[in-house]
Amino acid sequence: MSKLNSDSQVPAKALKPHRSWLTEGVLDAEYKEYVLLAWLQKVKQDLNSTKLYPALADVIEKHRELNAIKKGLDQGKESGPVIGLDFARMQLLRSSSNTSSSLEEYLKELIQRAMPHLDSAMQEGKSLYDQIDANIEFCPIGVQPLHVSEGYLLVTQGMHTQRKLLAYRYNKSKITRGGDAFLELNLECIETRNLSRLETADDIKWSLIRRYRQLPQPATYHVHAEHMVPLKATLLPIARRKLLQEIAQC
Repeated sequence: MSKLNSDSQVPAKALKPHRSWLTEGVLDAEYKEYVLLAWLQKVKQDLNSTKLYPALADVIEKHRELNAIKKGLDQGKESGPVIGLDFARMQLLRSSSNTSSSLEEYLKELIQRAMPHLDSAMQEGKSLYDQIDANIEFCPIGVQPLHVSEGYLLVTQGMHTQRKLLAYRYNKSKITRGGDAFLELNLECIETRNLSRLETADDIKWSLIRRYRQLPQPATYHVHAEHMVPLKATLLPIARRKLLQEIAQC
């Protein structure tokens, strides 16, 4: 990933470009590359601290945005010059005239400059994700009920006598965005504590059953990471994704 000079000064808002960063202000591809690199420096700092989110998700989003614009430029070469961008749909706006478009040339140059940096950052983030994910254990606890749309997610970290527990009650729901249906997983933390040396995930499950009578036969899943990683920025997003993949078809 390219680096800025230590004496470079970048506006604070440049550290997290919104969609409109492409066309707001001066339309200079070299300057916008500079803005992007300033933001990617912060992304790299997060990744170096094993903080995957929101850094990785933001990089993937920016990569998709530029890919959408590149696709529009490639497919619409005979559709008239580009006169603007629909940021809600990330679509190019074109004119029916045959005049040349300085905006189109600017976007082409910006994409050519920006994509290698985003490719590098995305690969770095995905490699870190895969490395952490490979060392996280995920498994159901006990016999699962027929309906697993709600239950418990047990998240533990550490080894031997230094293990920590975060117990979550989860429920799955469907939401609709733009006419498409998506699964949503709601997590509510109901217990945080240190674990004793002999305490097992099955012990935790039965403790929760005795305490919360409204779920007498809950679906229960356990995520464990021996190495300590940031909970909110790394472990919990991975645990959430694993759980969603497990219950998606149920």
